[in-house]
Amino acid sequence: EMCFTIMEIYLDVRYMVLHEEHRSGQQDYLYHQQDENLTFPKHTHYSYEIVFCLEGELLCEVEEKRYLLHKGDGLLIFPGSIHSYKTEQYSRSYLCIFSVDWVSSFYDRTKLCSFSNPLFHVAEEGNLALLRDESKSRYTKMSVLYRLCGLVYEQSTVSLVDASYFALTNSLSLLIQENFTKNITLKELAREMGYDYTYLSGFFNKTFGMDFSSYVNQYRIHYACQLLKNSRDSITEIALQSGFSTIRNFNRVFKEMMGMTPREYRITVL
Repeated sequence: EMCFTIMEIYLDVRYMVLHEEHRSGQQDYLYHQQDENLTFPKHTHYSYEIVFCLEGELLCEVEEKRYLLHKGDGLLIFPGSIHSYKTEQYSRSYLCIFSVDWVSSFYDRTKLCSFSNPLFHVAEEGNLALLRDESKSRYTKMSVLYRLCGLVYEQSTVSLVDASYFALTNSLSLLIQENFTKNITLKELAREMGYDYTYLSGFFNKTFGMDFSSYVNQYRIHYACQLLKNSRDSITEIALQSGFSTIRNFNRVFKEMMGMTPREYRITVL
């Protein structure tokens, strides 16, 4: 089991969107970022994701399978797949997240399918650069994405995944994304979703690699970091906006995850 700290996430990664409300289910969405020493814990969303190693080594885990990417290696991650990233020493990587309508016919044919070999290798980065080129048309970019999907399709054995597992992981993710600033508990979600609490707790811990409270607090602390950086609201106001009921609990969780107080973080990023 790979272990991560929030300090690694925010200090090693230039910026990574943890919240999915900006892309899950959104049409015509194409997002890019480049990172050094990408490290990010288990998560899922409704979009496709391509990660490509530009330099060094990047360890990726997808549905409990591990892939060590070197320069020129890429990985196609399918909607609904639980995945994570970790850099042991050094990596420079390119990340592209795109909504399913960019490859709609491929998605319609392969949704709820698992691919035995989602890896690909690109000797030249020219095609990937087309995805970031604003002067290129949607059709040019679609051709690049379809080509990568085609590579993975042709080299893989395709099998159906457990639809109930897919639905449950994505339902949990969406509920957390929409409600993390509220006082939500797993017991309440289990009751609303019609699941036994003990079963859902065990499923969550195994699937996401942490307990429910820790996972929700990741969202809250990430949101708080953005507010600390981009707003002039007081730390008490930010604590409440982020879903914490008391400033004391906010300060405690923030320091545990970030290795510094909210006030120290604000000074660091400003």
